[in-house]
Amino acid sequence: MSETRRRGVELTNAIYRATEKIIDLEGMEGLTFQKVADAAMTSKSVIYRRWESPLELAIAAVQDRIRRDNNGSMDDLILTGNSLKEDLLQVTDRFLISINIMGKTFIRGMFVESGRQSGQILQRLIDQNSAIDLRLIDRVLQRAIDRGEHLRPNISHELKLLPFEWLRYNVFLQREIDQEMCQILINDILLPVYLDK
Repeated sequence: MSETRRRGVELTNAIYRATEKIIDLEGMEGLTFQKVADAAMTSKSVIYRRWESPLELAIAAVQDRIRRDNNGSMDDLILTGNSLKEDLLQVTDRFLISINIMGKTFIRGMFVESGRQSGQILQRLIDQNSAIDLRLIDRVLQRAIDRGEHLRPNISHELKLLPFEWLRYNVFLQREIDQEMCQILINDILLPVYLDK
């Protein structure tokens, strides 16, 4: 009996699970397209057609894991706060869950590996994440306006990305980020920057 060739979502899922397993066992430095192909029982050329580097594949696999374990992506987050502060806290909580799903070992390995990658790949990944972050923070800010909260006019993209960049920076420094740190971020930095007092 011959084995049926997997395609589409089934193949992608097998590739992602294989990638996760290799990262968990060997770290980012152990991830190669050949190992993933062997573990997913597919060919290396199938993987090369979809991802330019093991780093790009690793990030895609981790993003898939976050969507599975975190009930969707940040774009799917249903905001439930009654104030800008509550919505921002919900966003930072969700971000921290994503960081915990990724794991600090993966994050450290990703930073090391990103230094070895072409600038174009890294810039594309940064741009993709920034676009997701901007869509979410725009929703948060629009909800605040709809509730009658007074925001500063023309908040720049850099200020909109501030919560995400601040959190990533602290992860990079390997600091423990908890609710108290998020409260400081929101109360002492974000609210004074976003609200027009």
